Amino acid sequence: MNAAVCPYCRGTVEHGTGEELVCPGCGTPHHADCCAENGGCTVFGCSAAPAEEPKLHLTGSELAGVSATAASSAVTTAAAEPAPATPAPPVRVKSPPPPLPPGAILAPTPAPTPPQPPRYGAGSVLFVVQPVAAVATAAPSANLNFDPDPAAKNHMTFIVLGVLLGPFGAHNFYAGYKNKAIAQLLLTALTLGLASPMSWVWAVIDVCTIDQDSKGIKFRS
Repeated sequence: MNAAVCPYCRGTVEHGTGEELVCPGCGTPHHADCCAENGGCTVFGCSAAPAEEPKLHLTGSELAGVSATAASSAVTTAAAEPAPATPAPPVRVKSPPPPLPPGAILAPTPAPTPPQPPRYGAGSVLFVVQPVAAVATAAPSANLNFDPDPAAKNHMTFIVLGVLLGPFGAHNFYAGYKNKAIAQLLLTALTLGLASPMSWVWAVIDVCTIDQDSKGIKFRS
């Protein structure tokens, strides 16, 4: 017994069982139930196949009407739905001050100063005399004394002694630098005056660089 395959359900079609139905257009065997369900031959392009369904054609105005209807439906649906509730912002509560340690004493709060009434001048009541804040003045820490120190050496005397008698250390003897003065005197005396130019240059350098005596007191001008 030969069997064929139904192109609709892909099942076996057996001959002589009464289930077989041969298409009159293309001769393809089918199940009788498959042909009845499809309304004809199931082979594409067969003349016995069912007619194609008419295609749907829409114009531009119809498409615009369909779009407007869909948009209005969406707006209506959105309006019908309740809006989500906006959460309220959190309320910040100031934390209480920390507790005082045992035995602590609170400082008394100073009483507020009552406002002072305006004071008017003697000349006219239209001009209000504003109070002038007192300016704090510091007392001088010590009496200012611009008199020169009586123990200070004279700067001009130091210069004259250095220029004229510098090789003998006279200016250093005057200012109290005895070690330098003895060194200059010995340098001149032991060389019988041959090193006096060197001592004199030394004295000129002292005159140009020294402005105080051995005790640190500035020279008087």
